[in-house]
Amino acid sequence: MVFPLNGDTLKPPPMAAKARNGWVVCCLIIFLLPLSTLAAGNYDVSYFWTKGSLKAVKAYAGKVKKVLGDDVAKRVGIVRNKNGVYGVIYDRNGSYQTTYRVAQHHARLLYQAGVSKQKGVHSACPIRDQGYVFIEKPNSIDSGSHKRSSAVDSLLEAEIDRYIKRLRRRGILSQTDRTSFVIFDISQQKKVVSINEDRPMMAASLIKNFVMLAYFHQVKHKRLQHTNKNRLHLRRMIQKSYNSSTNYFIRLLGGPRAVNRILKRHYPYLEHTHIVEYIPSGGRTYRNKTSAHDMNRFYNQLWLGHLPYSAKMKYYLGLPKMNRLHDKTCIPKGVRVFNKTGTVYGMVGDSGVLVITDTKGKQRAYILTGIIEDRTKTNRRNRSQPFASWVKRRSDVLRRVSEAGYEYIYKVHYGGSSHCQDGGIHSGS
Repeated sequence: MVFPLNGDTLKPPPMAAKARNGWVVCCLIIFLLPLSTLAAGNYDVSYFWTKGSLKAVKAYAGKVKKVLGDDVAKRVGIVRNKNGVYGVIYDRNGSYQTTYRVAQHHARLLYQAGVSKQKGVHSACPIRDQGYVFIEKPNSIDSGSHKRSSAVDSLLEAEIDRYIKRLRRRGILSQTDRTSFVIFDISQQKKVVSINEDRPMMAASLIKNFVMLAYFHQVKHKRLQHTNKNRLHLRRMIQKSYNSSTNYFIRLLGGPRAVNRILKRHYPYLEHTHIVEYIPSGGRTYRNKTSAHDMNRFYNQLWLGHLPYSAKMKYYLGLPKMNRLHDKTCIPKGVRVFNKTGTVYGMVGDSGVLVITDTKGKQRAYILTGIIEDRTKTNRRNRSQPFASWVKRRSDVLRRVSEAGYEYIYKVHYGGSSHCQDGGIHSGS
C-alpha cells in the first residue's frame, strides 16, 4: 500500500501500513454496526494514519485541503492518538449517518483528483472522536494552492460591509434588508469575502441550479435519459428562467421531496439548500431555501469538474442571459459569465463564475454570490414601492459589489490595473 505525496509515492514503514490496515478494518466494523449503536457520540472524517514522517502527513493534509475546498479545509487538522500514530481528520463532530455520507463524497473527490489511489473507506472514513490530540489544529496547514494565508481577505470584506451600512443610512437599503456575499478565487482556491454566507435565504430562481444538478445526477446513474425534450427544458429553465420548465424537472425527478433527498444524500455539503415546493403560479416562491455558502460550493465543485456532467451544466449556465455580475458594470466586455439570477418581491440575488484574463494572458476564474433578502416583503401590505424599482435598486447594489470584487481580484491577486476607478463601492453611490 502506498500514499501519494506531491505526485510521488511513499512506501510507509511496516508499522504505518499496519496502522492503516487497522484503520480500514475499524471502518468496516463501524459500517456493520446497527444504527442504534452509532447514534451516540460525535464523528469526524478520517483520511490518513501513519507512524511515519510528520512532514509526510502535513503534505497529505495539504493535498486533502486543496481538493475539498476552503470550507472543509478550515476544519482539517493533524492529530495523534494514544499509540503515537499521526492522522489527518476533518473535525466535523457530526452524527454517524451524516458523517458517513460526507466521507463517501470526500472519498470520491480524493480519488477523482488522484490524491488517493484507492476508493471508498481507503480514502475517507467516519471515525468516532475519541479525544485525540491535535498536533496542528484546523486552519494551520497550508493547502499548497497559494502562498497567501487561507484566511479571508478582510480588506475587501470590510469595504463591502461599510458600503452596505452607508446604503442603510441613506435609505437605499432598508433596515429589514439582509445581505449575504461570498467572493471566492477558484484559481487560487482562496476565499476573499464571506459575509453572512451561512444564512439560509429565499432561493427564488437560484434553486434551478440544484434542480439541474439533481437531474444530471439521475442521468449519470442511468435513471433518466438526456433527451431532446429535456435539453429544451434545461435551456428554458436556466437561460430563460421558465418556472414551468423547473416544475417539469421537479415532477420528472419525483417531486420536491425526491429532489431534496438526492441533494442531501449525494451532496451533503449543500447544507442550507432545501427544495420543499414547486414554483407557484406567478413565481411567488418563498419556501425554497439556499445560502451564499451553498451557491459558492456548487460553482466551485462545478468548475473543478466534480459534479456529474459538469461541462454540460457549464454550457447552460454560460448561455447569454441577463445578469447582475457583469451587465451595466465597468467590468470589461471580454469577461465571461456563467450564472443564474434569482428574483421575487422580497429577494434579489445572483451567483456565478466570472472568467477573466490576467496580465500574462492566462484565464482565471472566481465566484461571486450576492443575495439581498427582505422577508417582510412577502406580505403585500409591506410593499410600498413598485416591484420593478425595488428590484432595480438592489440589483444595482449587487453590480457595485461585483465591480469591487473584480477590481480586487484583478489588481491584488493578478497584478492588473483597475477598470473601475470611477465606479464600484468607492463612488459613494
